[in-house]
Amino acid sequence: MSEKPVKPYKVVFMGSPDFSVPCLKTLFESPDFEIKAVYSMPDKPKGRGKALSPTPVKAFALEHGIPVRTPASFKKEPEEIEVLRSFEPDYLVVVAYGLILSQKVLDIPTIAAVNLHASLLPSFRGSSPMQYAILNGLKETGNTVMLMSKGMDEGDMLATNRIKIEEEDDLEAVHDKLSASGAPLLLQTLIDYAEGKIKPIPQDHSKATYTAKITTDTAKIDWNKPANEIRNLIYAMSPFPGAWFECDNNNRIKVFRARTVNCEEKKKPGVVISCCSQKGLIISCGNSTAIELLELQRPGKNRMNEQCFLCGCSSLKLKE
Repeated sequence: MSEKPVKPYKVVFMGSPDFSVPCLKTLFESPDFEIKAVYSMPDKPKGRGKALSPTPVKAFALEHGIPVRTPASFKKEPEEIEVLRSFEPDYLVVVAYGLILSQKVLDIPTIAAVNLHASLLPSFRGSSPMQYAILNGLKETGNTVMLMSKGMDEGDMLATNRIKIEEEDDLEAVHDKLSASGAPLLLQTLIDYAEGKIKPIPQDHSKATYTAKITTDTAKIDWNKPANEIRNLIYAMSPFPGAWFECDNNNRIKVFRARTVNCEEKKKPGVVISCCSQKGLIISCGNSTAIELLELQRPGKNRMNEQCFLCGCSSLKLKE
């Protein structure tokens, strides 16, 4: 830093989904920061009419009169780098943006390019940290505020916080906890770092783990796996995209809540042990375990509890 920036610190905020909005809102409302511009992903078709819809971050920015830029790529639109430079930011603040940033972009702010990542780094680098925390059966996870570098989520850490993952917490619950707790963490970290109160801590790259992009295939239930792993998958995919299995009529059934159960009846994985309102909907799983499906959804229907699903359902056979 050639000259020490003074408050309010000038910020260019980069983010897209609703996870990012509390962070933007907190910085926007703070007298210590001035949001010079917001960068977000381009509008996408949404709904039955496929009308173009802005990201939640863009919608917030437009509602509050903040200039918005939506390049699809800085590499293919290099002129956007000069536009970004013209805002003369002290900070680039990135929260679930969606574009990879080159070193040329990261070098623009006078203080730093900073990212809030929804995991306790170096665990669960990549695009799906919340889902993988639930998939792995963790009892807690958290946010990390880090300095950005060219490597994916490899930058030095500035601050962290932790949240508990309760027994019934699905992806939506973990998402909301991390989003809400990440905003004040980010705000205070930016202030403290600018004032020289934080010494960056390098990550231990030897302990790094990585997450893959969540797809429909990721959400497919494999009955050969133990019931506890299937249960974790169901909660990690709820509410979106929804864990699923197929019946022998090729109908794809989604599952949003479940619990492991003790079952004396030992059958091969993927066999319906019970399918009635008295005993519930219980499926055999790997390692001689079983799971009860508590909330489901038929194609084109609303989510329903186990009892409603079983009404009029005298039998159910899973597709092998």
